[in-house]
Amino acid sequence: MWALVLWTLGSTPSAEAQPRIFVNEFLASNTTVIADPDFGDFADWIELYNAEPDAVDLGGYTLTDDLDLPSRWRFPEGTVIPAGGFLLVWADDESTGLHTDFKLSAGGEQIGLYAPDGTVVDTLTYGEQTTDISLGRSPDGSPTFRFFETPTPGAPNVTDPSGGIAEAPTSSLAGGFYAGPQTVTLTAASGATIRYTRDGTPPTEDSPVYTAPLTFTETGVLRAVAFQPDRLPSPVVTRTLFIDEAVTVPVVSLVTDPANFFSDTSGIYVEGTNGIPGRCRNDPVNWNQDWERPVHVAFYEPDGTLGFEQGMGVQIFGGCSRIYPQKSLTLRARARYGASKVDYRVFPDLDIDEFDDLVLRSSAQDWWRTMFRDAAIQTMAEGDLDKQAYRPAIVFLNGDYWGIHNLREKLNEDYVAAHYDIDKDEVELLDGDPRGDSPHYDALLDYLVANDISQAQHFAYVQTQMDVDAYLDYLIAEIYSANADWPGNNLKLWRSDATDGRWRWMLFDLDFGFGGNADGEASDNTLALALDPAGPPWPNPPWSTFLFRQLMENDTFRHAFIQRLAARTATTYAPDRVLGVIDSLQAGIAAEIPRHKERWRRSISFGSSWDALVDVMRDFARNRPVQMRGHVTETLGVVGSAALELDAAEGGRVLAEGVPLPRGASRFPFYREVPLRLTAVPDEGYRFADWSGGVASSDETISVVLTGATALTATFAIGTDAEAEPVPAQAQLAQNYPNPFRTQTQIEVTHPMPGPLAVTVYDLLGREVLRLVDEHRAAGTHTFTLDATTLPSGVYTYAMSSGDTHAVRRMVVLR
Repeated sequence: MWALVLWTLGSTPSAEAQPRIFVNEFLASNTTVIADPDFGDFADWIELYNAEPDAVDLGGYTLTDDLDLPSRWRFPEGTVIPAGGFLLVWADDESTGLHTDFKLSAGGEQIGLYAPDGTVVDTLTYGEQTTDISLGRSPDGSPTFRFFETPTPGAPNVTDPSGGIAEAPTSSLAGGFYAGPQTVTLTAASGATIRYTRDGTPPTEDSPVYTAPLTFTETGVLRAVAFQPDRLPSPVVTRTLFIDEAVTVPVVSLVTDPANFFSDTSGIYVEGTNGIPGRCRNDPVNWNQDWERPVHVAFYEPDGTLGFEQGMGVQIFGGCSRIYPQKSLTLRARARYGASKVDYRVFPDLDIDEFDDLVLRSSAQDWWRTMFRDAAIQTMAEGDLDKQAYRPAIVFLNGDYWGIHNLREKLNEDYVAAHYDIDKDEVELLDGDPRGDSPHYDALLDYLVANDISQAQHFAYVQTQMDVDAYLDYLIAEIYSANADWPGNNLKLWRSDATDGRWRWMLFDLDFGFGGNADGEASDNTLALALDPAGPPWPNPPWSTFLFRQLMENDTFRHAFIQRLAARTATTYAPDRVLGVIDSLQAGIAAEIPRHKERWRRSISFGSSWDALVDVMRDFARNRPVQMRGHVTETLGVVGSAALELDAAEGGRVLAEGVPLPRGASRFPFYREVPLRLTAVPDEGYRFADWSGGVASSDETISVVLTGATALTATFAIGTDAEAEPVPAQAQLAQNYPNPFRTQTQIEVTHPMPGPLAVTVYDLLGREVLRLVDEHRAAGTHTFTLDATTLPSGVYTYAMSSGDTHAVRRMVVLR
């Protein structure tokens, strides 16, 4: 018989002069026990017990999950715990009322209660916890802690405690991919009984008893729990066995109690009987609820390698697309499920190794068409943009094939924190109509109303409040792609709440663009839509076009927008480049389309075939440049185009309104009689010499006004000491040239110190396809020739590893 006392935690007794208040019970992984009354969430909680004969005012006391930060969260003034009574505090990161600004880790950490003067009242350190099983003092206020299978939040600890947790069973096979039928053997500690399920349900004492090896002849899931007398059930062991599955993209296995998805009363994936209206449904449906359910997630690379495996939370994601049969999902890493982060580089072309949230997107409105439209538009967009990384993935739900999903980053405070190294608590993020939600943003709008933005000093102030260059690239991406579900919808912007924090806009949900909607055709004038002062409630109400309209009153902004759009049209959205992106993404999921279509009959049904639907995007790519130039002329009164014949000699490149132009000699159509800002940028070891041709100048940045075809040459010279060419202080990876290219391109790397240098090429699925170099190299600038004759057309990334520096860029191969 196991002793009931599990252990005595490292709990610090209260100081002599302090009231006897104890951290009496807590639950660090709450999924079903109790929901908080303020937010309706099954959050972590901490119960305090007052052993004094009198009530105690906790105003000014502090609570923490890190004993090195004793004053992390402070009780509100007037918080009273009654004599011999209990107080429940929610550790949910909400930071309001009795909700702390931290969460508890189910993997183990600390809890501390401190008096206003910093004196310790009670502290403890705990180990790994089990979902829905609390740890508390037995009896109340005693030094002995025990597990409680039936927690008692806000009440005495009088339920029968447990003598510990049974050891989890072991499986003879790991989850993963196998050829042919497989047999799984389960083992457990002496005296334990193993119970299992094969439908995703967590095993209970009513589940089948394991007595003999289990055979899998097709893909399926196995969940097992060990039960032992006088102990709590073991953690659930979960395996997904993929039998004879041929996949070409990453695979995500989701295993959960089927009721979490399909129960009429609590399922998140069904209409159900416990829903709310909204999101294009007038009648109540379950999928509109922001419910979160526990799910076991395993991510596999295309070659079957396990990327990560952990418990997470799952929610329905998206707006009106929730009404479609296949729905988008958010996966949330939380301490209550085991790990608070996904510790894996999910997207190979991002230098980010940790994720709080991931999205499995069903392609939303594009579910009816190509399954990758938004991903393609974001992939082709360039510039100073906040956009989502993309990988196609196949999802299996409880072993059942669930079709193609777009694996994406989630645009939230955690995204900003990861990409900009900013504490997420210092991020101000606005979603939808931003008016009235931020004093800072409202002040910007008020300034635009009160001041003549055409004057330079007022425009200069606006530039301190918002990132104007990033806003220009954002506008161009939305307008050029003809996103017909914007600007009054799909709007997110953020800033750091630091004094100098500036607003930036996020690019997402472009499924109506590139021919994805009747109002998103190549001929549609979305520039006029974005400047309409009296648009309808959807998609362009006046509030949504106000900022752009006001800024266009300033000639500096207006000229930059017009010519930056011309530069992007000639480079970023050049038909050959865009067609390369489309070809690559289509090829990335082509092998999976037949099975997806068989699973979801209504998907990819708004055309005669999938190829025909993808061709709609190709036609848009070919026709949009001419249409776009016509829209600029029609809407902005520009008199037409003039050719700039630019030659950037060896040693540098030219930026047109901040947009990098291809190296060498090229011809570009810019707008006539509109100032064009050109900047010469020398390479490492070079200096800018001068401009010649239509303009003679030694200034790196010049402004030219084209009235007809104009030839310009930017000349660069080797630095003052050609034999001792300076080496940069840090590693750098240049954009390949030419790009796009058909057979060969040059990749330039600067290597600051002698040592290992690697340059590797990957396809969009993250598979290594070429390794240009992987060896010790001297310090300096190195140029490598990439021969792509063996590579199919498409988008690729190339990554450099030099010392502690990792850099990634994209390139396009054309055939």
